[in-house]
Amino acid sequence: MSVFFEKRQDGTKAWYYDFMYHRVRYRGIGGTTKTQALRALEKHRQEVLDDEFGLSKTLLNPRIDKFAENYLTRRKHMRSHLRDDLSVRTLLKHFKGRTLLSIRPQHIEDYISHRLRNGVSNATINRELACLKRMYNMAIKWGEARRNPVNDVDFLKEPPGRTRFLSVEESQRLLFYCADHLKPIVMTALNTGMRKMEILTLKWDQIHIDRVFEPFIELKQTKNNRKRFVPLNDDMVQLFRSMNHKSEYVFLDSRGKKPMVCVRKGFVNALERAGITDFRFHDLRHTFASHFIMNGGDPLTLKEILGHSTMKMVERYTHLASAHKLRQVNNLNSKFTICQLFASKGKTAQNTS
Repeated sequence: MSVFFEKRQDGTKAWYYDFMYHRVRYRGIGGTTKTQALRALEKHRQEVLDDEFGLSKTLLNPRIDKFAENYLTRRKHMRSHLRDDLSVRTLLKHFKGRTLLSIRPQHIEDYISHRLRNGVSNATINRELACLKRMYNMAIKWGEARRNPVNDVDFLKEPPGRTRFLSVEESQRLLFYCADHLKPIVMTALNTGMRKMEILTLKWDQIHIDRVFEPFIELKQTKNNRKRFVPLNDDMVQLFRSMNHKSEYVFLDSRGKKPMVCVRKGFVNALERAGITDFRFHDLRHTFASHFIMNGGDPLTLKEILGHSTMKMVERYTHLASAHKLRQVNNLNSKFTICQLFASKGKTAQNTS
């Protein structure tokens, strides 16, 4: 805790105060005299203490569990609501009973250590920290907190994104063992790269295959809330034309009456029968992307089809293009070696003659 005299850039002189509290530095202009600077220091220090112990009159400073209820209620319209709900329930197991202002960066660091000891992945912990950060940003906006302690915490490093994908033979085997109501869903994922919820909520008015030069699917509700157009190949056009329009939704349950809601059980059964392990439904999206690149597709077009906002998410597939080209070149091994030998023998014969 200190005050000091300093000359400013504009030539004027003033007294400043400077102090540290819980590894956070606070500094400001105290006035034209040392006495004013000491008073300003004491006032700011008292405000910091009031914030920590919930004594500030201008902030509500609710308990985090109470604030979480309001937070989730106001975000029910968001597509990430289910993810937020899971993260909040996990966070409350550690922070329940504490007020927003009492949670400091070191407490969040303790939370990270606790989750790591329990074997939780870095990616999952980062999603939880991102949720807590959004909660504090909203609390500041609503006048229930003054600063965000998550800003002073480093997120964990995450491994590269998963790129598990099926070969053509594995894809065909999976389709063979899918139940009749599941087969067109899996086929759509393999041929379009659409996300599971984009497929299950697909309606007939989004599919444009008649009176258009290039058939496509129009996706309005996407993960990043950006409209997207997914081109359809001939197999998908033939599939949609062969299906009955019993409902406004394209994919119905096994009874053919209600929209399909969950495919987990049927998909797992098909994987087991096909002998495919370590595979999730979302990996069908990776399968589409991988084969798109390996068959000559360019990354920029893939980015637009998948609906990624940046090229970073597509970079995981680019190595497949060079690897596939190398395999194709290797197919030429020994193709021209015999010709080269004959050419060499011909030159030798000419020289001897």
